[in-house]
Amino acid sequence: MIEIVEIRKNRRGEESDEILLEIIKQFPGLSQYELGKKLGWKTGRVDGSIRRLLNEGKIVIKVLERNGRRINLVYPKEEKPKDVIEVSAELLKAANPAWNEYAYVYALDNSTIGISGREIPEWEEISCFLEKIPIQKAENKILLKIPEKFWRFYHMERKHSVVSINGNNILITVAGNIIEEKRYPA
Repeated sequence: MIEIVEIRKNRRGEESDEILLEIIKQFPGLSQYELGKKLGWKTGRVDGSIRRLLNEGKIVIKVLERNGRRINLVYPKEEKPKDVIEVSAELLKAANPAWNEYAYVYALDNSTIGISGREIPEWEEISCFLEKIPIQKAENKILLKIPEKFWRFYHMERKHSVVSINGNNILITVAGNIIEEKRYPA
């Protein structure tokens, strides 16, 4: 009788893990609380799934310091290089001729990188520097490799970044220091 109960618990846990992992892949960088709210799950269920996914090496937790507070954010285990960003071609209106061969990367301020499929004179005037990079396309995505100069200037290996779409342009906001990656949130 006890074995049947254990099997049911394991199956339910595996189903929860699959659902949570899919959400983490769709929305990387959410906290445990935000994941629970998004799924309508109680904290214990999210906590258990996160613990199992961490032990299986499918996710990683990054600890950030933002406005003097420590925040644990959950990410899928990265398979792609850290200096490459992926954006859905649908979101960018990639059929637009602007996103064919090259993208223009602008250092807009100390926390914002702007990327466009065409030159933008207004951005060029205010940016610290700019670089033209080749566009790679895969499946229904556009892949852009952040230039080394930007990577070093923004200290991106130690910062949290958020990618957003504004019109037909990409904005990367770089903020919050990544303090550590840890096994399980305490």
